Amino acid sequence: MNRLGLSLVSGLVWCLFAAPTRAEEDVEFFETRVRPVLVKHCYECHSSSSADPKGGLLVDSREGLRQGGESGPAIVPGQINESLLLQAIRYDSIEMPPIGKLPDSVIADFEHWIQRGAVDPRDAPPSAIDAAESLWKEQLAERRDWWSLQAPNAVSPPEVQDESWSIEPVDRFVRAALDEAELTPAAPADASTLLRRLSFVLTGLPPDPERVRQFPAGYETHPEAALTTLVDELLDSPHFGERFSRHWMDVVRYTDTFGYEWDNPAKGSWEYRDYLIRAFNNDIGFDQLIREQVAGDLLPEPRIDQAVQVNESLIGPMFYHMGEHRHGSSLAFNGVHQEMINNKIDAFSKTFLAMTVACARCHDHKLDAISQADYYALAGMFMSPRWTARVIDAPGIHDREIAELKKLRAQIQAELASQWQSDTGRLQAAKLKEWATGQLGEWKDTAIDAPSFPLVRVLNSTEENIEQNWQALMAEWQTVHQERLRTNESFTILADFSEPGLPDGWIVEGDGITDGYVRDGVPLISLDGDTLIERLLPRGYHTHALSSKLPGAIRIPPQDQVPGQFLSLRLNGGEWSGTLVVPQNAFQNEPLSFLEESGWMSFADEPLKNGVSRVLTEVATAALHPNFPPRTGLAKVKDARLPDEDIGLNKRSWFSLTGIVTHDTAGTPAETLDELASLLTGKPPQSVDEAWHQLGDWFNGAVDRWATNEALASDVKLLNWLLAQNLLINHAVDAPKAASLVKRYREVEARITFPRSAVSMDERGLEPLDYRLNLRGNVDDDGPAIPRGFLEVFDGPHLDAKSHGSGRLELAESLSSPQNPQTARVYVNRVWYWVFGTGIVATPSDFGKLGDRPSHPELLDWLAIQFMNEGWSTKKLVRRLVLSQTFRQSGVTTESAMERDPENRLRHHYPTRRLEAEAIRDNLLTVSGRLDAQLYGPPINPPRTVEDGAKRLFSGPLDGLGRRSLYTQMSIMDPPKFLVCFNLPDLKLPTGHRDVTNVPAQALALLNDPLVVQLADEWGTRLVHDGSPNPEERVRAMFIQALGREPSAQETARWMEAAMSFSTCSEPESDELMTDTSVWTELAHAMFNTKEFLYYR
Repeated sequence: MNRLGLSLVSGLVWCLFAAPTRAEEDVEFFETRVRPVLVKHCYECHSSSSADPKGGLLVDSREGLRQGGESGPAIVPGQINESLLLQAIRYDSIEMPPIGKLPDSVIADFEHWIQRGAVDPRDAPPSAIDAAESLWKEQLAERRDWWSLQAPNAVSPPEVQDESWSIEPVDRFVRAALDEAELTPAAPADASTLLRRLSFVLTGLPPDPERVRQFPAGYETHPEAALTTLVDELLDSPHFGERFSRHWMDVVRYTDTFGYEWDNPAKGSWEYRDYLIRAFNNDIGFDQLIREQVAGDLLPEPRIDQAVQVNESLIGPMFYHMGEHRHGSSLAFNGVHQEMINNKIDAFSKTFLAMTVACARCHDHKLDAISQADYYALAGMFMSPRWTARVIDAPGIHDREIAELKKLRAQIQAELASQWQSDTGRLQAAKLKEWATGQLGEWKDTAIDAPSFPLVRVLNSTEENIEQNWQALMAEWQTVHQERLRTNESFTILADFSEPGLPDGWIVEGDGITDGYVRDGVPLISLDGDTLIERLLPRGYHTHALSSKLPGAIRIPPQDQVPGQFLSLRLNGGEWSGTLVVPQNAFQNEPLSFLEESGWMSFADEPLKNGVSRVLTEVATAALHPNFPPRTGLAKVKDARLPDEDIGLNKRSWFSLTGIVTHDTAGTPAETLDELASLLTGKPPQSVDEAWHQLGDWFNGAVDRWATNEALASDVKLLNWLLAQNLLINHAVDAPKAASLVKRYREVEARITFPRSAVSMDERGLEPLDYRLNLRGNVDDDGPAIPRGFLEVFDGPHLDAKSHGSGRLELAESLSSPQNPQTARVYVNRVWYWVFGTGIVATPSDFGKLGDRPSHPELLDWLAIQFMNEGWSTKKLVRRLVLSQTFRQSGVTTESAMERDPENRLRHHYPTRRLEAEAIRDNLLTVSGRLDAQLYGPPINPPRTVEDGAKRLFSGPLDGLGRRSLYTQMSIMDPPKFLVCFNLPDLKLPTGHRDVTNVPAQALALLNDPLVVQLADEWGTRLVHDGSPNPEERVRAMFIQALGREPSAQETARWMEAAMSFSTCSEPESDELMTDTSVWTELAHAMFNTKEFLYYR
């Protein structure tokens, strides 16, 4: 080939390969320099994921850009000046993006891209979901860099010039920031100020008068020792747990009721409150509290408090149940249920992460690293388990009593069997006939199901027709019995209880069930009165087989997992036991039935109106019924005071389950007539006397089989009838040995305590659910199911749909891991806020873009790391903070310091802080001498001017029996008005930071509220009866008790002058002045109204 030919071929080959290379470069330029900018700055308003693309412009496809919107084509390839998009980002006409002009280098990239033909490989616009995912990937990559999402930085405390001031490492961080801002810390607070501050910060109560008298002297001579001793004593006080529990209760939106229209009681809420008190007092590591509150029901080794015999871990998930439960049935209206899950996600994310995940319900978060998928991944975790009640008693709490009761029951049965077999006279033919003759009038309408039916036939027979009547009886029995047997052929027996055990997947809870299985004929011991046994039990599960105090619940798998269209249970029950049918795992569901008499109850597998068929059914005693007590007007609840106002405490309750069948047609099984088989399958009697002998043998045969533990179900029916007719010995006077055993049985049964329970979670036997995403938050527009998982920004793994469990346990472990950058920081910041009045991050529940930046970021990181290294100990953290010089500062500052740091973010002084609402009331109770320092227990109704019985809004004692405000009932519908006046937070929502207002209503409350008036009177009376006879000493005592310090001479004189103005006498030391309670009551009331009483410095 000549050179020209070779050159032509070579050129052609070069062109073939060079052209694609240039095209690839153009595509790569678009993908790396253009598309990311469009995604980051334009997709939110101009893509397929936008609800309403602005200006009709879509930039997520080639066609969208070239077609443009209302103003014309956004891009004209090769024509820079004709491309409206380029004009917009140059800010030549409209200005896009509106939040700020793009860098010149980015604008130059767009110019270069358009000049080269605006190569765009996107042939078609993505789906809304794909567009959103594309946008989110770009946003997440950028948002990952946010400060709070980075691992805490292990820095050393900085060097400072004045090391004598910096005792704690905390102080070195604070002092370094002050030095940089050319600020100096305030002088140390005096001993009395420090004592009062510590008392309120650590216990929420004023200092003990004896401490007020002694601490200043000790602090003056040995300040460090005195202060350390004081701090340690306060940290060891049981009131520390009360104080810090109340702080945490704000965060988790603690309530004693569920609010909305009926304000139903939140079952076990006060158990959760007491759980917190014990946890803070025992300094349980916060990582453990995280695990318990997020997944306490799943922990392989639950925390058992042996001192109070309670399973603490099971109480933790009550955290989820706080807040408002809207409407009686959360599925009654679409959207109500979604609002409730939103509340739980909001509380979870703010409480543990200080993140506003609820903002991603309708779309990816506008500012933070939270996607809409993250929201629904959490929703799946929270919706997978049952929302139900759990027994929180320690496992085995009644093992000794149960074992002894079983032994005694067997002895009672053996003794009665002996008595019944030896007392054959009652069932002999002659006596049986004589007795039955007297009953005939009552048996005129007896049906064939009753054991008296054959007796009636014999009584109505003569010697001439007895054989004929008996044959007619046999025929009638055969007809009815066979008809009922044919009816029952359409039912499939799931359990006949010939052996203990329930169908696979059925979950049981409570000693009443686990020790409640009995064979046919086990006696139910009478717990009071002269009778020895109440009746004999048929085989099955009976929660009251040993004691009706023992709780029990049977939780059935989702209805669609049970074979057949219908599931029927043969149930009996009483004392507020009942069934609950929960569609779609609703948080609150009103359809429920209380069990009052024996019979079959059917449950249909019917899809709900919204297409969901996951229906959960439970049978439970009152303690384990999550909706007990129900609202008034529902089921048999006519009186709001039934059950008692103690939220169902100390209630005996029981149920029996003796049959389980499935079937495809409506109806329930018929009761067969097996008990008549042994009587009516033999030779008919030839005389009336022979008939009575056969009847006697019929009854005695049942007795004999029972005596040898071989009783049949039919025997139980006969024997119970005989007991009801007093034909068997069953009274103490007739069986003294059995009576002695029954007496002992009752003594042992009395030792069994009533069950403790709380609303918690249970996911045993359930397949987990992946929650469907609501497109744009529309509850009527479901998108794809989102795999359960933690937030993507924390590299939270998404769980396989078929994986075992909800994922909450993994979630809890991730949250409590030292590798989680957020959790320890968030909690440490909360504690700083509780101690200092403002957090290092001033928005304790929002560490995101709309929240505050940390004032001392390195200090926050250092504290978080120390906190984790010291076992997540709250007490060690608090101790470190309150022993710091930062905490010891006085509240005295300078004008120049306030100009430079007006919000005191750098901590140049300790701020003057008003007491919280509860602390104000507790202060009044303490100073007046009315405080009852008892810990724990059910809530006490606040005083109410108007009661509403239908909503259980009853009025309690004016002073709440002297109990701390922590124990006052927190009703969403009607919270304590005195506390609300002083900024009790909204009980429906998680509160990270309390508002502090100063409004006229507060002054009026302190002047006129009946509680304040009463406590002033009590304090005044106590001052007269127990106080010093010297007026100056009495005023001094008032200052010490109410203000935690000694008065100055000038203050003493002023208050003495006030006392004289309230009195009619003219001599300061007269008996009339010192014994006039009205004078000292007025002084007490005046003291309550001082600013110093309401604030600490």
